[in-house]
Amino acid sequence: MNQRDSFITNSKLNLKRTFNISNNAPKRKKLRRIALSLGFTSLLLLTSLLQSIFLGWNDTASAENGLGAGSQARVANTDGDGVRLRTDADSGAGTIQILGENWLVTVKGGPFSDKQGNSFYKVEWSNRTGYAMTQYLVYAGKNSAAASSGSKVPVGGQARIGGTGGDGVRMRQQPSASASTLTILNDSYLVTVMGGPFNDSQGNSFYKIEWTGYTGFVSGSFLNTAPKNAVAGNGGSMRVTNTDGDPIRFRASPNREADSSTYVYEGQVLKLLAGPFKDGAGNNYYKVERNGEVGYVDGSFLRRTDQTASTVTTQTKPNPAPAAAPAPAPKPNPIPAPPSNGSLGDRITNYVKQFVGWRYVWGSSTPAAGGFDCSGLVYWVLSQNGVGVGHSVDEDLAVGSPVPRDQLQPGDVVIFANTYKPGPSHSGIYIGGGRFIHAETYSTGVTVNNMSDSYYASRFYAARRPGV
Repeated sequence: MNQRDSFITNSKLNLKRTFNISNNAPKRKKLRRIALSLGFTSLLLLTSLLQSIFLGWNDTASAENGLGAGSQARVANTDGDGVRLRTDADSGAGTIQILGENWLVTVKGGPFSDKQGNSFYKVEWSNRTGYAMTQYLVYAGKNSAAASSGSKVPVGGQARIGGTGGDGVRMRQQPSASASTLTILNDSYLVTVMGGPFNDSQGNSFYKIEWTGYTGFVSGSFLNTAPKNAVAGNGGSMRVTNTDGDPIRFRASPNREADSSTYVYEGQVLKLLAGPFKDGAGNNYYKVERNGEVGYVDGSFLRRTDQTASTVTTQTKPNPAPAAAPAPAPKPNPIPAPPSNGSLGDRITNYVKQFVGWRYVWGSSTPAAGGFDCSGLVYWVLSQNGVGVGHSVDEDLAVGSPVPRDQLQPGDVVIFANTYKPGPSHSGIYIGGGRFIHAETYSTGVTVNNMSDSYYASRFYAARRPGV
């Protein structure tokens, strides 16, 4: 082969090799991508395996609720009762602590199921670790601010109002900055914490509290822990009422079994020191001062008043008078006749107004006795306008047809609960403008009150519209 032929042959061979290399390049790229994909998948599997080894198989995040090991959760949906932090993931396990509504916990593991199918997460709160039911935990997101752990104002304990700058804080009907106001609590007032904290849609924190028989919600910003036996500062006064003329025991401690050698009486005004305190039966007692003497009185017979405490002579025995005060002499002015014109509601309203100022007479349903008790006034006014009704609050509840509170009209019967006894216990007649007339107590007689008065607003029970 000559030199020229050799050159041509070698050139052909080199061209063939080049062509083959170029032709195989896509295959090599494809193999390289497959190898990289397999390597990445292996890395993911290895990571998952290491997480399972070090964190536990059950510590993966739940796709349904966002909870997982290391995440934060809030206690929720407990209706203020809280959830049990248990020693094990079992509904029958012992209780370590009650976690309050809205408290923040850290999830350590889970979910775990007990034999009954209940789901639990292992959680940590204030260096305590236990198990809480999944249904009462909600994902709190990252960097959530902890709600009160309960150390500031513990549920069941006492708290003192403070930091209001002398303006007082609103006690609201609901845990919301936009809820209606029941009353204003001034600095140093003592309250009992019943639940919380609860957050409204703006993130404001509220506690459910009880104060002198009223129950409502107060911003946690103005509550400070008070000692168990703290004495109220400017707590105001309480008036003895709804006794039906009976003397009420002035006890040495907040308990119906406590010693009592003296009494308080209808209309007497006492200085409020602290409370309420519950006895074993759930009865409320208030710590009060009378003539410098400190004792406890059943809250069923006390009502908040702006009057100053009265000075009375201490009696060691009840008056010899009968339990029910004797009916006074009839009012000298003539008994008014019911109106004959106008709608039924107008006739009832105009008639009941004529009895304002008459006496309170227990058991009376006729002006011939000089006055009425609450259901007796309703009975007389309605019956004189052709409406059949009995002489009791229970029978007032059967009058006519029910009416929502926001649709009251003059002449409607209004019923209140938990005044001097549990359940429906007081009634009156609505006269319009947010006011009603009723036979209240021996000290006030037949009088006019506002439906928005904190005492009656919190005790409103029902309304009925009379019909012939």
